[in-house]
Amino acid sequence: MNILFFLTPKSEVVHVLDTDEIREVLRKLKSHKFSSIPILNKDGNYLGTVKEGDLLWFLELAQTFSDTVLNTNIMEIPRRLTNETVKVDTNVEDLFTALISQNFVPVIDDSNIFIGIIKRRDVLSYACMRLKEE
Repeated sequence: MNILFFLTPKSEVVHVLDTDEIREVLRKLKSHKFSSIPILNKDGNYLGTVKEGDLLWFLELAQTFSDTVLNTNIMEIPRRLTNETVKVDTNVEDLFTALISQNFVPVIDDSNIFIGIIKRRDVLSYACMRLKEE
């Protein structure tokens, strides 16, 4: 099975840019009810994933919610964990390994261009459907 079967394309993925400030990241997380979101640059390269916990740790260290802190660039936020990425030709077993510890896996091409994500929920839903069919 090709992992692209599970792909949510970039055009449907909510993401932030490396030029965004914390305020914008928080707005997107809240409005979409996400706990993490991919960070891309203007060229479409995947730069990482920022999680709620990363933001909470940063804000706790800053000990303030001032405009100055909320205007901090997202790339200045230390990230405690790095989301593993997969390439378009990754096998399904390696995808499953990544999904064990991540809600979604960013998919990149050979040039590190972000092409979408694979959500753990979609893979589990598919597996559940297949089990019911058997």
